[in-house]
Amino acid sequence: MQLIVTQAASKWLINNLKLTAGDGVKFFPKDNKVPVKHGPHQGFAKDNQPDRPILEVKQDGINYHINFTDDWFFSARTTTIDYSAKQGLFFTFTADPDTVAGASVDYEKYLM
Repeated sequence: MQLIVTQAASKWLINNLKLTAGDGVKFFPKDNKVPVKHGPHQGFAKDNQPDRPILEVKQDGINYHINFTDDWFFSARTTTIDYSAKQGLFFTFTADPDTVAGASVDYEKYLM
């Protein structure tokens, strides 16, 4: 699993979410429907308190991350987040053939 936030996307997120150094942004699936759709428009939100992040990328003073509860969606993929004036903020997913699939959506229930 890998997370890539382009400079254009980082600049757009900083401006639109009014982020300052030390702030965080989480990425998550737009919906939890089955079958899963790894489309160009997924969820994102300012999040300064990551919940068991499984992946963090620090860029431009911002902590971009994916929380444990969304491992199932991002696992075994490289996720690139980019921005263009035509498309807005968009996600691109490519499969990582040498990785193991992540935990299921309900896996957390068994940890408690």
